[in-house]
Amino acid sequence: MERSVLRTVVTTAFALLALGATSCRTAGAPSTESPGEASGKYPRRPAGCDISVYHTAVPGAEVWDDLGIAEVGCHVTMPMGQCLAMLKAEGCRLGGDMLYNVPRTPLRPSDQVMVLRGQVAHTRAGRAKKKDDDDLPPPASAAEQAQPVVPLMPMPDPAAGGHLPELPQAPDPGAAPLPRSP
Repeated sequence: MERSVLRTVVTTAFALLALGATSCRTAGAPSTESPGEASGKYPRRPAGCDISVYHTAVPGAEVWDDLGIAEVGCHVTMPMGQCLAMLKAEGCRLGGDMLYNVPRTPLRPSDQVMVLRGQVAHTRAGRAKKKDDDDLPPPASAAEQAQPVVPLMPMPDPAAGGHLPELPQAPDPGAAPLPRSP
């Protein structure tokens, strides 16, 4: 009897282990496509490709497509130029032709590591889209511009018995300060 219980426990444990390993493999299987390659619009470029670097929050292109974020970690003894070359290679791998929002000084998350990060983009052919001004009213005509400005809220007429609310007087800056009560 003990042997059949032990065999059932071992068989069940083995089945659960195999099922767990299979589900972990399929759930965590790495994708063969990077975000830039998902659409096929901008394929991967070679590591030494020509890529522009902008330290500003907006790249120097009229129109562009954002592809993702490139980040590299380097040891502090590595020259900054070599670390930047690694960042450029990562941008090329994502299919970009420019990196923007790259800090001038690298991040230092720990004593021995510096991190460079930038947004990868690819220039797009065409002209920039005109801003949508659909929610703005049409411009005033020449006749409307010649008329005086009419306030939205009518002011009360003092001659007709209406009065303006009294505003409190501002304290005189040259006067002595008021005594404080304890």
